[in-house]
Amino acid sequence: MLLIGLAAVSAAVYRFLLREVSEERHRLLRGLLANLGGHLGALLLLFGAFHGLTDLAARLEAPFFLKFASYVGLVTLISGATVFVKTAKILIFEYLFIGHMKEGVPVLLVNLFTLLLSLLIGAWILAEIFGVKLTPLLATSAIFSIVLGLALQDTLGNLFAGVALQFDKPCEIGDWVEIVSGPQKWVGQVHEVTWRATVLIGLSDELITLPNRIVGQSQVSNFSIDGKPIIRSQTLKLAYDTDLEKARRLLIEAAKSVDKVRQDPAPLVYFSEATESFLQVRLIYFLDDFGAQWNVGDQILSAVLRKFEASEVRLAAPRLELVR
Repeated sequence: MLLIGLAAVSAAVYRFLLREVSEERHRLLRGLLANLGGHLGALLLLFGAFHGLTDLAARLEAPFFLKFASYVGLVTLISGATVFVKTAKILIFEYLFIGHMKEGVPVLLVNLFTLLLSLLIGAWILAEIFGVKLTPLLATSAIFSIVLGLALQDTLGNLFAGVALQFDKPCEIGDWVEIVSGPQKWVGQVHEVTWRATVLIGLSDELITLPNRIVGQSQVSNFSIDGKPIIRSQTLKLAYDTDLEKARRLLIEAAKSVDKVRQDPAPLVYFSEATESFLQVRLIYFLDDFGAQWNVGDQILSAVLRKFEASEVRLAAPRLELVR
């Protein structure tokens, strides 16, 4: 009854509290709930078969049926433990989805929780059902554990680095990040954090897989902080006789004409350098989408050149000075 109640709670949470999640999450939860329903149905059949065999053995006083019922009871217990773990996994997913309705959630933590819960239930079955003394078993397996730990040193290092990244949260799924390790640099959007690696979607939609240990030891720059726009700029050199106020107005109009440029804070222009042959001007604008910055930069420059040509504002011509 407890397992049926937990399964019903997980289904109710999905039905009433998670209507606004993405289609990908709907598919995930529907798949998990369908799988849980199949295992719960098998558990009920095994539970009924166990009680039926137990009653039959009691009426007939047949040791064979009683022995067979004990095997069915063991399978029923294992099936019940499986249903409990699957239900707990769904509830953890739903809890994370409620707290992060739009953002991604760390599947690594869900898988780690599922593994630990499975180990605890397995240890309880060995100790309580089979009477296995776990303390001597753990003591005698210490050497094996050391050898296994050395063999899996890199894998365990990546695992614990991934867990540390989830708790420290230098970035979350969906964030645009720049990861710098020595001379190497990777830029992309965080797609997933697995047991072994952090997966990014690069600027050309390629998948970049970085071991968690490298990410944990690198400098991580996050460009997706809530409420903090991304600042970008374009620098141009204008002819010395340019009307400065007219150029400023045209630059701001060109930036505001691009959809993904924020209107608040508004684009701004300042003149950073003046020489005998050109005036250097910088257009500063603000974005919300880090991944769109190159496309936006192209659109802004195209709009600036069109407005300059229509208003007869000239860019500075290249100038060479020959010295004998």
